[in-house]
Amino acid sequence: MRRFFGSVGTIALLCLTNVLPIHAQPAVLTVSTLEGRGLNSKAINVQVWAGRATAIDFSRVNERITQIFLADPSRFTYATDTATQSGQATTVFLRQIQPLKFPHLTRANVTNLFIKTKTEDGTARLYTFNLLPGENSPKYNGLSIAAVSGTEQQRYTLEVGLFRQATLNDIERGLISAVRRGYTPASDPIVVKIREFLALARNTSDKSLVEIAQSVNLSLRVLTELGLMGIEDTATPTRTVPKPSLNQPLMHNSIPKTELIRFRE
Repeated sequence: MRRFFGSVGTIALLCLTNVLPIHAQPAVLTVSTLEGRGLNSKAINVQVWAGRATAIDFSRVNERITQIFLADPSRFTYATDTATQSGQATTVFLRQIQPLKFPHLTRANVTNLFIKTKTEDGTARLYTFNLLPGENSPKYNGLSIAAVSGTEQQRYTLEVGLFRQATLNDIERGLISAVRRGYTPASDPIVVKIREFLALARNTSDKSLVEIAQSVNLSLRVLTELGLMGIEDTATPTRTVPKPSLNQPLMHNSIPKTELIRFRE
């Protein structure tokens, strides 16, 4: 008799397990504008499961979709809640299709999706995602793009001047520029340390950039200089810059570049 009730109890528990949710993950995942634009990390992977749709929604940030570009359209298709030409589209719906063959078009296992939007004040934004077929059972129904919170903005950016903030991409761009201009060799240990900082920052969600820099014993002054160089590198045409003398520190926005030129702490 005990064995019978034990079996009944086990069956009841299994039935409840099938009915009740076993995890707290929401059906629609929240993604910040920084994450969606790839400004603080690599592009987000978006999975689309067979027979289902995955949505990317910009309603929460009140941005209007102006253009969509899918690099490899052989396995996916998309639609919007209203025509992009109307200037009112806010949601993209992605679906998997049977593989097609397009003449002269290359294919990829993981393709990329670009979505261009316009904010309320007319600012253009470009979002980038990696698109791939869903694996196993569906995990979510879509992504909701949300505004960056003050805490997140502080965590993913570095103050480099009055009303100026540098992202990880700016810092990395500045590092590439510094090596290209001959301020430091690529083999310099400080370059390795900066790359370690970038890798940690892109894979850590509970620490600010300042905290991560401290953990690898990296000077904030160096990161600030690199951030400024990265920002200016996107704003000015590429030009050849003579290698500065180590005895005559180059001035950058009135900040001595002794550390950047020597690239040592």
